[in-house]
Formats: sequence, C-alpha cells, structure tokens
Amino acid sequence: MNELSRRLRGGEGACALTDRLNGLDHDARLAEVHGLSRRDLALLYEAAEGAPCDLDHFVPRELGPGRPVRHHGLNSLLAFRIFEKRFMRAETGEELLWGYNHQTLQPLTGPGYFVVDPPEQGREAEIDYLRVPSTRPACSWPPVAPNTGPISRLVYGGMRDRMRRVSEQVSVGRAFRGDQPMRAWFVLVRED
Repeated sequence: MNELSRRLRGGEGACALTDRLNGLDHDARLAEVHGLSRRDLALLYEAAEGAPCDLDHFVPRELGPGRPVRHHGLNSLLAFRIFEKRFMRAETGEELLWGYNHQTLQPLTGPGYFVVDPPEQGREAEIDYLRVPSTRPACSWPPVAPNTGPISRLVYGGMRDRMRRVSEQVSVGRAFRGDQPMRAWFVLVRED
C-alpha cells in the first residue's frame, strides 16, 4: 500500500490529498496513482466531492486550440487498467474539448471519442461519449468514429464520465449511463 492509499483509507480530507499530490513530480505522482486499488478509486471520487473540474484542468487555456494534452489513467476494471485519455481544445471556435481513449484494446473497442462542454458554474465536467468531434482533431489521432459499433457501444454507448478535481494535475471520474452511476471509477494524471 502506498502513501496515497494509506491516506485515503485513513479518511484524510481532500486538502491533505491535494497537498500530497501537488508536492510530487510527475513520475512520483503517476506512481502513487498507479498504486491505487479499485476500492481506493471509489474513495478518491468521494473525497473529491464538491471539487468539479473545468475545461482548463484538462487543457490549460494558454495552450489554445489544436494542442493535444495526455492524461495517464488507471481504471477500476479487473483487467486492462492502464490507459490514456487525450484532450484538445476544439479548433471550431467553440468553447469545448475533443478527446479519445488511447489504450491497448482500441483496435477492438474503437477510439472512444468524446466531447466535453464547459460545465455550468459549480457542476462537474462531463466526458460525453454520446457526441464525437465533427472532424478528426489531429492527424496523429485515429479517424473519428461514433460509439455505435457492436463492441464500442458496449464500452462507451450512452456513457458520460463525471469528473472531479483532486489536485493541479489529477482528476477522478465515475462512469454514468444516463443518470445511473456505474461501478466504474478512474483517475487521470495530466502530463505537463
């Protein structure tokens, strides 16, 4: 059990967790996050209640449109726990983010494209798999595909991830189908 797990299971508050993660460099932060158990991810989501993410958390405003930002992830699935979400500001002039899931099962599941709209004040940002970018965001990204294929529909269909901020570079999410929460959590570490 690493330090972050110990603190989560000990019931430490969100501020202490934030301070711990903000005090680490990227590699150490990633190691702490990758050491979390499935139970720890649920605890982290609860600890971050009341701390919604905005678009700037995923892609800092100073980067502008068309600049991809990688977020290294760990999910609560039994297998294939390591993945990435890649985000960028839309190049259409709209205030929204485009993104996709970069992971080893991508040839089978599809890229899992999504859109993130600016959340209302005080609300959690939602990664929305019901919508996909209107155009291929970057030539290095896979072709845009809707999440309606036989397997991609099972993985991403009807899903939205509600995101909470943990620290400057770390966010935690929970998957929902419609308004129903799923027993699926994940954490993201932004690469700066």
